[in-house]
Amino acid sequence: MNRQDRSIIAISASHGTMHAYLVLLPALIPLLKGELGNYGTLGLLASLVFLFYGWGSFPVGFLADRVSKKILITASMGLCGVAAVLVSLSHSLPLTAVALILLGIGASLYHPPGYASMALLSTEMRGRYMGIMGLGGDLGMAVSFITTTVIGTTLGWRTAFMAWGVLGVAMAVLDYLVIIDQDIHEDLSKPRLGYVATLRKMFSTKQLKNLILVSVIVVCSGALWNGVSAFILVYINEVKGVSLLIAGGLSTLKYTVGAFANILGGELSDRIGRRRILVVGFGLFAASLYALTLMPGSVPLMFLMVAVLGFTFFITQSPMNALIGDVSQKDTVGVTYGVNFSIKYGIGSFAPAIAGFLATNYSLNHVFYFFALISAVAFVVSLMIKEIE
Repeated sequence: MNRQDRSIIAISASHGTMHAYLVLLPALIPLLKGELGNYGTLGLLASLVFLFYGWGSFPVGFLADRVSKKILITASMGLCGVAAVLVSLSHSLPLTAVALILLGIGASLYHPPGYASMALLSTEMRGRYMGIMGLGGDLGMAVSFITTTVIGTTLGWRTAFMAWGVLGVAMAVLDYLVIIDQDIHEDLSKPRLGYVATLRKMFSTKQLKNLILVSVIVVCSGALWNGVSAFILVYINEVKGVSLLIAGGLSTLKYTVGAFANILGGELSDRIGRRRILVVGFGLFAASLYALTLMPGSVPLMFLMVAVLGFTFFITQSPMNALIGDVSQKDTVGVTYGVNFSIKYGIGSFAPAIAGFLATNYSLNHVFYFFALISAVAFVVSLMIKEIE
C-alpha cells in the first residue's frame, strides 16, 4: 500500500471518528434523560453541538484553501477527543454545554479540508471517492451507536464519552503521521483574495443555478441528518417498545446499510447522473419516515424499516457531495465545501431543537412527520437539478 492510499484511508477513518462523536449524545439520550433534563433540554444540547459544528465550517472553508489540510484534520480529531473527555468529567449542565460546544468546534474543522482533499484527488470518478468518504463516516456512526449504548448501559455514559475521547487523541496522532498534504499552488505575485472576493469568485461559477439548488438540498439533508440521528434511537426505544440495546443495534444497522449505500450512490451517480439518485433517494426516504410511524413495534419490522431508512437517505449523500465538487471552481473548492457544510449543519442544527419541542409538546410521532416533510422538500428541489454534461 502506497502513501497516498494510506492517506485516503486515514482521511476516511477520521471522517468516521468525527461523525461518531456527533451521535454520542443521541445514543445516550435514554440514559441522560433526567440527569441532564427532558427531551427539550437534550434537543437543545444536540442543537448546540450541531450549531457550532455547522457554522464553524464556514471560516474553516477559507482556511482549507490556504493552509495545511493535514493540520486541520489532525486538530479536529484532537479537539473532539479532548472535548469528549471533558464531557465525561463534567458534573454540571453549564460545563457539559461548554464541553459540547468544544466538541462541535472540533468537528467543524474536518469537513472542508477532508472533502476538499478528496475532491482534488478525484476527476472523472468523483462520486466513487465521495462514496469512500461516506463509507468511513457511516461506519463510524454505526460503530458509535452500538459501542456507546453497550458501554453506556454497562459502565455508564461517562465511561462511553471517556473511551471515545481517548480514541480521538490517538486518531490525531495517526493523522499527523500518515496524511499527505495536497500541494497548494499559489501565484505569490498576485494579491490573495479577501473573503468577500473569494465568495464572489465561488458564485461566479457557470453552474450557479445548480449550486443554489444543491445548497437547498444540502440544508434539507443537514436537518435530516441532525434530527433523525438525534431521535431515531429514543423513538425506537420508547414509541416502538424495543429495548435500548436492540435499539442501539438497529441504529447501527441503519448506518451500516448507509455506508454501503454511500458507495452505491457514488458509483451510480458517476454512471447515470447525480439528479436521478437524489430524486429517488429523497422521495423514498420521505415515504419511509412516514411509514415508520405506522409500523407496529415488531423487532423484525423495525429491522426492515431501519435498513430502508439507512439505504434511502445515505444513497443521496455521495451524489450530493460530488455535485458540490462538480459545480465548484478548482481554486475555491475548499470554501465551496465550507459554505455548504456550514449551511448543512448550521441551519440544520435547529432540527433537533424543533424535534425536541414537538416531542415534548405533541408526540415523538410528530417528530417523524416533520422529518418526512423536510425530505419531501428535498425531493421536489432535486427534480429541478440540471445534469452536468
